[in-house]
Formats: sequence, C-alpha cells, structure tokens
Amino acid sequence: MSNIMIVLDGLWDVTYPELGGKTPYDWGKGENFKKIESSCIKGTLITTPAGFEPDTQACILTMLGVDASDIPAGRSYIEALAAGVAVEADDIVMRLNFVTVTPDGTLEDPTCSAPLDIAKTLREAVAGIAGHSVTPVGSYKSLQVIKGAGKFAQNLKTYPPHNYAGKPFKSLLPSGNELARSLSETSLALLKKHAPYTVLNWAQAVPCKLPSFASLHGGMTGAVVSATHAVMGGAIAMGMQCPSLPTATGDTDTDLSTKVKATLELAKACDFVMLHVGGTDEATHRKNPREKAEFIKKLDTELIAPVLNGCDLKTRVMLTCDHVALCSTGGHTAQPVEFMLYEKGGALSGVQGERSGKESVEIMQYFK
Repeated sequence: MSNIMIVLDGLWDVTYPELGGKTPYDWGKGENFKKIESSCIKGTLITTPAGFEPDTQACILTMLGVDASDIPAGRSYIEALAAGVAVEADDIVMRLNFVTVTPDGTLEDPTCSAPLDIAKTLREAVAGIAGHSVTPVGSYKSLQVIKGAGKFAQNLKTYPPHNYAGKPFKSLLPSGNELARSLSETSLALLKKHAPYTVLNWAQAVPCKLPSFASLHGGMTGAVVSATHAVMGGAIAMGMQCPSLPTATGDTDTDLSTKVKATLELAKACDFVMLHVGGTDEATHRKNPREKAEFIKKLDTELIAPVLNGCDLKTRVMLTCDHVALCSTGGHTAQPVEFMLYEKGGALSGVQGERSGKESVEIMQYFK
C-alpha cells in the first residue's frame, strides 16, 4: 500500500468579505477536493510543539515524527542543507529577510521582494562584513553564515518577521548578546541609507543531526517532494529521498505538473511520500486572500486531480497543512490543524478519525 501526504502550507484560514464570506479553501475547492471530503476520515492534529513558534520547519518535522527534543530551535541550518550552503561546526547560520519599514518605525512588509538593485546592494553590504557570507534562497530571503559565531546562538533572541507585521521594527531586532548588537546595527544602518528597505535576521541555527525517517517508523522508506528549503533540508537530514525540481519555486508560480510526476513515481518506490506545496503560505504572507483562493482553485485541477487519478488503488492520501496561516495578519497560528484521510478505492477499515487533541507526532500512525 502506498501513502501520500499532501501538505498545502498554511492552507487553513478564516473567512474574508472579498471571497463572499468564505475561507480561501472553501472559495477555491472544486470537485477533486470535494471528492476527498465526501469519502474521508477527518481529524485534528497538534503540529506546533510546546515552546516552538508555528514555523514550517518545526511543524513539518513534527508531522514526520521527530520528537520536539530533536527539532532545531532555528530553521536556517536545515535550509542550508537544502541549498548546499556550507556551515562549519562553530559557525552560525541565520535567515536574512528583506523587509520594509514605515517612516514611523513600524515593520510594514516582512517578506519584501525588494527591487533587484536594492536586493543586490543589501546582500553585498552584509556579505562585505568580515566573516559573513550571504546566499540568496528566494525572492525575499537569504541565508547568512557567520564564521566562528556559533557560540552566540544560545542567548540570541530573534523573531520570525511574518508573524510581526505592524509591530515596532526596533523591537524585532536581534537581542541578547554581542552578535545581536552587531546585527541590529547593520539593519538600522541599512535602513537609514536605503529606507524603506533593510534586512532582518532570524531563525539562527548551528549544525545538528536529526533521527532518520526509517529509524522512527520501523524501517519505512520515505520521500519528500518540495521546493521549500526548510522542508527539503529536513528530508535530507532524515535520510529521505528529496528530488531536485528546478522548475518548482515554492510559490504560487510553481510547476505543479513536475511535482505531481515526482510524487507518483516516488509513491511506487517508497512506503510514504510527502508532497509539500508552499504557494498557499506565500500568498498568506502577502496578505492576499484572493491570490490564495485562486491558487487553491488551481491546485484542485492541476495537483489534486492528477494525484488521485494517477496513484494506485488502495493508496492512502492525506490532505492537510502544517499550520494555520491568516491572510488577515500575514502570519501563522499554533492552533490545531484539520486533516482529511482518503483511500483510493478503499474504505479505510480499522482507521479511527476525529482524534482531536492527539499529539501530531502520531500522524504517521495513519500510514502504518
């Protein structure tokens, strides 16, 4: 029996007037989402471990069965694995977001796709600091490695920008130690020179190891199809297959057909495949419920339909998300997420649904 978990990042949301009082999912779902709804087992999962932000890395690793004690506090090292960025044992690696700040000092756009010339200038300014390197990993994000600074990771306090739009920018700057002061000074200096654009660091991490997927799940073989570095890196660290998909972007312009093809091929070779789609979350960060809903409508025909049609009989397909994400704020919440479990041509005999309140590490029980 094959198993496919479709994770539409940040799928669940609230209702919006511009969508006729519907959620983006309810506005966008078509006959294929409805097919799953009509013959599935539903349940609720806690995907954000206690003490963690509702962050894609922590949520996805929890869903794959990693215990909270083994989840890195920051996502950047896992992202570096996916991006092929070298991080030595005593280095620290951090996310570097382009952001905009209003004249009164409020964080305006926490995921800003800065104009190309500004983006180049900001990256070069940070990379020009001795011991620092910067690698772009998306339109608004880069990875910043600081040589020999791993010792500062433990006492360094940062904030995920997408959860703090509208907050005072200075209150979101790194704090806690000497490295934090240096990073904050750089952000403020760049803002003074290039306002409203600057950079903001977060998600600090040092090299770490994760338990293998097979060791957690009785020798099961697993794969992940994604273009999101925090997801891809987790798969690599857990010894799962993670194909390179050059035309997949991790956003609403991704190549869905390539992701579907890779998923169906891996489902024939592996016990479990996670198909992760990041565009729903990126539209959320842009506070655009219409874009999110339109993308869900596209997913119905270009992702859900070919997966359901192309997978083998008795394949279990779970539809869920890693965390709730609200277009109203542009951020994530830690509330439990819903899932729908469907079996092609089957009746899911012996499977218990409506397990609200269960720790999400148990999600893998539905595939064993």
